[in-house]
Amino acid sequence: MNKIIKEMLVGNLLGDASIKRTLSGKSYVTFEQSIKKSEYLNYLYNLVKENGIPLKKESITTYSRNDERFGVTNQSLYFRTEAIEELNPLADLFLDDSGKKIIPNNISEHLTERGLAHWIMDDGQRVPRGGVTLCTDSFNSEEVGILRQALSTNFNLVTSIHNKKSQTGSVYERIYVNKDSLDSIKPILATHLHDSMLYKVNLDKDFKQDTEGFISDSEVISDIDIFDT
Repeated sequence: MNKIIKEMLVGNLLGDASIKRTLSGKSYVTFEQSIKKSEYLNYLYNLVKENGIPLKKESITTYSRNDERFGVTNQSLYFRTEAIEELNPLADLFLDDSGKKIIPNNISEHLTERGLAHWIMDDGQRVPRGGVTLCTDSFNSEEVGILRQALSTNFNLVTSIHNKKSQTGSVYERIYVNKDSLDSIKPILATHLHDSMLYKVNLDKDFKQDTEGFISDSEVISDIDIFDT
């Protein structure tokens, strides 16, 4: 598994993707998005396939899922990889002993510009006045704090907490990334964002074209395995 796919998967696993272990000692990743984001999910499907990760099916599946938190039924699309040993390091990173997805204390060691872009594409929410909100509803307060520290350490991003209340009365902490600090890394992010997701950070295709050829720090050394010890 190459560096590009590892960085991408870290970002997607911070978002809507999930990872599971099998009894045979292998792991697989499932990608899911609403049907409104079919163009983006097809992009992920092709990216995974082109980078050598075998897929369970040669097509994307459609289904309906109830979200009891907000009282809505979502039409969703998903696909999953085959269970392979190459994904075990990611399972070790993101799963506890019970198989629950967690945020590891050392996430800052694995989160790159590409990973951040994929996190935003998966779980970012556009803020019209600028900045972006990361929907970290699945994580607890401590984990949200770890993520905020990683954003600060790795990208000098200034963040704050925005609370979201569900119909059931639960309150979820979401991370708002300050407009000015986000603007400072948009040229890097734009090189990794799919065109259909540029709106999440208030960008358009013209801006992305202007950043073509921009090289981020994480691209300077491209042959290091981020899970090597």
